[in-house]
Amino acid sequence: MSDPIAAVSTSYHQPTIKEIERQGICEALTDIQYLAGILQWLALAKDAVDCASDACTALAAALPGNVAYPNTTPYIQANNFWSDRQAEVHPRCFVTPRSTEEVSTVVKILTTRNAPFTVKSGGHTAFAGGSNIADGVTIDLVYLNDITVSSDRQTVSVGPGNRWVNVSETLDPLKLAVVGGRVADVGVSGLILGGGISYFSGLKGWACDSVRNFEVVISSGDIVNASPTINPDLYWALRGGGGSNFGIVTRFDLASFEQGDLWTNSLIFPGALNSTLIPLFQDLTVNGLPNDPAAHTYFVLTYQPSLGGYIALTSFYHATIPSPPDNSPPVFAQFQSIPSAISNSTLAANISTQSRIIDIPYGSRQTWWDTTVSATSASLLTDIVPLFEARNAALFSAAKGSSITPFLVFQPIPVNVLSAMQKNGGNALGLEPSDGPLIIVQLTTTWEDVRLDRLVEDSSQQLIAKIESMAKKRGLDNGFVYMNYAGSTQQVQKRYGKDNHRRLKRISRKWDPRGKLAQLWRGYFKL
Repeated sequence: MSDPIAAVSTSYHQPTIKEIERQGICEALTDIQYLAGILQWLALAKDAVDCASDACTALAAALPGNVAYPNTTPYIQANNFWSDRQAEVHPRCFVTPRSTEEVSTVVKILTTRNAPFTVKSGGHTAFAGGSNIADGVTIDLVYLNDITVSSDRQTVSVGPGNRWVNVSETLDPLKLAVVGGRVADVGVSGLILGGGISYFSGLKGWACDSVRNFEVVISSGDIVNASPTINPDLYWALRGGGGSNFGIVTRFDLASFEQGDLWTNSLIFPGALNSTLIPLFQDLTVNGLPNDPAAHTYFVLTYQPSLGGYIALTSFYHATIPSPPDNSPPVFAQFQSIPSAISNSTLAANISTQSRIIDIPYGSRQTWWDTTVSATSASLLTDIVPLFEARNAALFSAAKGSSITPFLVFQPIPVNVLSAMQKNGGNALGLEPSDGPLIIVQLTTTWEDVRLDRLVEDSSQQLIAKIESMAKKRGLDNGFVYMNYAGSTQQVQKRYGKDNHRRLKRISRKWDPRGKLAQLWRGYFKL
C-alpha cells in the first residue's frame, strides 16, 4: 500500500512568507491548520493500517490456518457478500475462529494492538463496510455453526455462523421451529441483534424476544452469558441494540416450539390497484392481525417492465394450514375477491422451502432505508406511493437502461406483536403497545452501475425524509428505525427514544469500560 502521507506531501504546495502575506495571516493559518488536520488524520489512518497488519501477523501465529490474506483462495472465498458494495471493501486479513475460546483470543489480540475490525455473520448488510472493513481485520464467524436441540426440545442453541436456512433444515424434520428469519441466506446473528421480524412474530414477538440466553465475548476477551437472570442489563441491550457496542455473540439459545408446515399465498396485482389494496392492507394491520396472531404479512410495490410497469405484491403467511390447503384463512379472505390479479399462488411447505422462495440473489448493489409510521391512516400510506414513483423516475432516467429495481415495502407491527415484545423485561427497541399499530416503511433498491451509487443513496435518504415529514405534519410519525433495514447514515439507536438510548450507552460503558469496542469495531450502527 502506498504511503498516504507521502502522496499528500507531494501534491501540497508549502506557502512562502510572501504568499502568506498576500493571502492574509488568518486565512493562511486556517489553511495550514486544515492541512495539519488532514495530515494528522492520515497519520492515524496509517497507524490503524499498521496496527491491523501487526494484528494479522499475531492472529496467524495464534490461530494457524485461520487467517487469510489478499490474493489467496481463502481470502477470496471469505470476501463473498450478498451486496456487491460490501465485497468491494478489502480488509488486511480475514480471521475465522473455530470456537468461542478462539473468538476470545482474537478479541484480546485486536484490542491490545488497537487494530480496527468488524464482524461478519451472514454478511447480509447492504451498505459497504457494514460487516467488512477496509484495511482492518474482518472476523468471519462462519465456522461457529453448531446447532444443538436440547433433550426436552425446548431450546435450540445456534452458532452465529449459521444462515437461517441451516437452522430450519435442522428443525423441519423434528417439526420444531424458532422465531427466526424469513429469508434463507440471512445470517442468524445480525437478524437477532437488530430485532428480527419473523413469520411467527404475531405469536412470539421478534426474534430477539425469544432468546433465552446469549453467550458473549466482551471487550476484555472474557466470556459471559446474558439472560433474564444473568447479566440482565446486557441481555436487554442485545435485544435490538446491536452487537457492535457490547460484544461478539458466539451462541444464541433460542426458545423452540412445535411447528409443522407453513401456509403462504402470494397475490400480484397491477400497481393501478394500489388505491384499493392499500386500505385493505391497512385494515388488516389494525383489525385483522391482532385477532389472528398466527397470521403474518407484508406488502410490496415495485417496478417490473416485464409485467407492464408497477405491480403490487401481497404476501400472506399462516402458521396453521387451512383445510383444504388451497383455501385462504379468513383473516386474508378479502384480498381473494379483488379482480384482475396477475398471479395467485398458494403453497403449504416447510420453513426451509418457504424461506428459499423469497431469497434475494447475490451479485447486485443494494441499499435499504426505513422509517416507521402509524398504521391508523390508509391515506398516509397511499400518499407515499406517488413520492416513491417520482423518485424512481429520476433513477430510471439516470440509469440509461442499466438494471435498477426499486421496492417500497410496508411491514406491519400490529399491537399483538408489540405486546409480545414486552416479555422477559422487554427489548431495547423502545416500542410499546400504546404506540401501535405501526407500519415500517422500507425502501430497497437493487442496481448494477457503480456510477449510480451516490444518486441512489441521496434519493433514498431524501425520500425517507419526505415520508417522515409528511407523517409528522399529520401527527402520524413514530420515528422508530428498524436496524436491519436502515441506511448507513441513519442514527438507529437514537430512534429508540432518549431513555433507551441513554440506557444503551450506560450498558456499553459498563461492558466496554476502556471503550475498545466503541473505538475499534467499525462499520455497523454505533451508539
